[in-house]
Amino acid sequence: MKAKLKKKSFIKLLNDPNIATLKSIKKIREYIFHSPQRKNLINQWLNSNCQDFTVYSHPDYQWDLVDCFLSVSELSIEHVLWYLIHHDYYQHHWQSYSYFDDWNGNGLTTMDLLAKGCLDVSFYNIVNHQTQALLEMAQSEGFITPKHIDDRQKLLQQQFDVVFSLQCVEHYDHPLTYIDELIQITKLDGLLCISVDGFNSSPEKSIGHFWEYYDKDEQKHSAVAMRELVKQYIVDNGFEWIRKACWNSNPLVFKKIK
Repeated sequence: MKAKLKKKSFIKLLNDPNIATLKSIKKIREYIFHSPQRKNLINQWLNSNCQDFTVYSHPDYQWDLVDCFLSVSELSIEHVLWYLIHHDYYQHHWQSYSYFDDWNGNGLTTMDLLAKGCLDVSFYNIVNHQTQALLEMAQSEGFITPKHIDDRQKLLQQQFDVVFSLQCVEHYDHPLTYIDELIQITKLDGLLCISVDGFNSSPEKSIGHFWEYYDKDEQKHSAVAMRELVKQYIVDNGFEWIRKACWNSNPLVFKKIK
């Protein structure tokens, strides 16, 4: 996504015209990181002993999500599309394949796909003000209208060529159950692209993460142990690990082979 479009997206998502006066993405990142909105939200989370998950629906949660995008997610789309184009998977027709973005929040990944010219883009989100901001931005920029899915059961009846789950899985205390959903909606020979932020940090450092995670047998695991378990679980359930990367910045890419 070009810098001008990023800035417009941030202004829309955060409803803060002051961002327009900042001269660079670096300045915007500093402004967002030190914003009182983000600090207040972090304090709310910490004061609840990292238990208040109502932060997800708080309008100020956008500030933390945009900071996350600028910190670890910004190049994820470039990383995956570069790989598709240069490794014969969807080299000639990659824009026409079906893409799905499972939101952890603000829709900037969906906007990135639209800006790249992808013609079949769907997303899941249940927070109305985030969804409305994205749809208005897509319309104002002349992009195709992405398909909004707000029902998890309806989502599970569909399949996609490329599934993105960026900074989502660590927000589930039973992550393997969530991974089952991603496996189900990925087409045979399709790609599952996952990045994870919080499996290497405590809830005190990241809003909406857990102290402990559970597998299918309700056994407890640390964040570090669950990180490895998730990767192995995907491979054990019909996927080939085709693109290794830094786990929390660029996504790992798995191809569904059976």
